[in-house]
Amino acid sequence: MSEYSFGDFDPDDLSGAGEQQSVQQGPKWFREYMDKVSEQLKAIQAENERLKAEKKQQAVAEALRAKGYAPQAASLFQGEPDKLDEWLTANGAALAKLTPEGGEQPGEPAPQGPPPSTVPADGQEQMQRMQEQGTQGVAPPQGTDNELAQALKAAPSYEDFAKLMQAHGNPYDWGTGAAS
Repeated sequence: MSEYSFGDFDPDDLSGAGEQQSVQQGPKWFREYMDKVSEQLKAIQAENERLKAEKKQQAVAEALRAKGYAPQAASLFQGEPDKLDEWLTANGAALAKLTPEGGEQPGEPAPQGPPPSTVPADGQEQMQRMQEQGTQGVAPPQGTDNELAQALKAAPSYEDFAKLMQAHGNPYDWGTGAAS
């Protein structure tokens, strides 16, 4: 060997040459295509992961409903569906249970009577009077709206018109011009 050493240079190995690297990367259109495909693949993988998570949460919600728990608790469970029983043993006491009808919780008493009023106190007396009056003395409407409209158009006199209106539930006193 000579006193000038080129290290471990192998003249047959040209992998480190500059022109050879650009061939390995490929032409620009190919690199752009590969970048586009890579982004599409990442988007598909993300969508796949989202769908898997959604399917898993649905399975957990159905299992919870079958065991008598509120299905909303599925968002609290982060494990695999086959580990749900172990998780319920540890945490089930803190979850809401469903009634057989799927309604209110057994520990909560059902409210009795009408819901609390949103009418101010000074208007409640007037509201009570209006409710008591209701439809006293007023007949329920008869026939369809079109039939009533035709009958009102065909009324030969004012008195017939007034009788027809009162017969169909209008509380207005057509003789004096005031509500009765």
